[in-house]
Amino acid sequence: MENMALLESLIAILRDQSFLQYSLDLLLKSSIIIGLTYTVATVFRSTLPNNSSHLLWLNSMLCVALLPLVMFIHSSFLTVFLDAESITVITIQASSVGAVGLAERGWDSLLGFGYALVASLLLLRLLFSAIALKRIDADAIFCTEKSILRQLRRSSESLEITRNIAIKFSEDIASPMSFGLFKPVVILPTVASEWADTTLEDVMLHELAHIKRLDWPTMLFCHVLTSVLWINPLLWLAKSRVNEAAEQSCDATVLRCGKDGVGYAEDLLRLARESLANKQTPLLAQLMFDESNLTMRIRNILDGKLIGKASKVFVAGLTLSALLIMSACSGVNLFGSNLQDQEFLPTVAEPPQYPTRAANEGIEGWTLLSFTVTADGLVEENSVEVLDAEPAEIFDRASIRAAQKFEFQPRIRNGRAVDIAGVQYVFRFELEDEGPQPLSEGQRSPPTARSRRN
Repeated sequence: MENMALLESLIAILRDQSFLQYSLDLLLKSSIIIGLTYTVATVFRSTLPNNSSHLLWLNSMLCVALLPLVMFIHSSFLTVFLDAESITVITIQASSVGAVGLAERGWDSLLGFGYALVASLLLLRLLFSAIALKRIDADAIFCTEKSILRQLRRSSESLEITRNIAIKFSEDIASPMSFGLFKPVVILPTVASEWADTTLEDVMLHELAHIKRLDWPTMLFCHVLTSVLWINPLLWLAKSRVNEAAEQSCDATVLRCGKDGVGYAEDLLRLARESLANKQTPLLAQLMFDESNLTMRIRNILDGKLIGKASKVFVAGLTLSALLIMSACSGVNLFGSNLQDQEFLPTVAEPPQYPTRAANEGIEGWTLLSFTVTADGLVEENSVEVLDAEPAEIFDRASIRAAQKFEFQPRIRNGRAVDIAGVQYVFRFELEDEGPQPLSEGQRSPPTARSRRN
């Protein structure tokens, strides 16, 4: 019994906290997507080329990024086909005052603020990294050594890169790096001018491979996504796997260009050791020497496990699976599924004031109003309109002012609060002392529906 009571309490919390419900739903769905990716990557680890592994993990992050959009489109599509809401009748007597209920939405706002605060701090960290990278680029000196420029041209031709690529030297870095989308840049540490030709060729091929594969915008996308959806630890795991696969794919490119695996591994290890003697600042750029995966990269180079490209069949299958996964996840509400068709009851509903003139003259009547309830549970002011009234214009102004102040528990569709247009309310104005008066000749009765007396 205690477990059932606890479950009912949790359901009640989810019902009142739309942000918490949506966040948990998105967290679980994104975890399922990444979990499936991890399973596939583990099962086919020995046969999956690095390019394919990179696409697999990147595909999972794209699915997670598109999931909120797909869920929103799905919810909006369903909302178009919602049944028309029945008319709610509120009866106002000449002495009625006060309000109906007040929702406790403080926790929902607090949770949303806390989540947004952490995401903002993480995005701010990315901004500082971008500024630091811009400073490094601005202080770097363009390379004028003919031997290095020739090597850049040969490596570009070998990889069939036609874009202009700038190459610079900087004293502020210890590891070669590349970045940029429209104007790509390769920055080398100043000691690169002393490297052997074979070492310089290895480094150049590796960095140009990043540029050809568009790894820098991919890395930027992964950083932004994990900052926004920071609450999911599996997403951070997926980001690290994307970066690892990107580095190993570039290593594979170097080997496919005919470089010796043993010599390339020795160059990586030697240059990495030299870079450890210098302080490295975390930057939003592709660093060639990353301590976290260097050992694994060298082992794979020596074992010859890097060669291989992603086939067109694999890419097509990956795309199809992504579409199926997002379609399935968007159509299921994992939290609060019993709330999909809940009635959006008013949480703040102050009835109109009975017009003084109408009360003094003994006039009774009604107004039929239509308005839109937003996803925030508020009434869109410009949407309030009087569809019908009896008698005309007597109670219109009081009814419109009251409806504009209404607040609702939002309608939930697939874990998301949605706008509801065409909500209709009838305000019946009756004299309290005498009770409802019989209809006079030609006077119309109001639309009937479930009533609520105030």
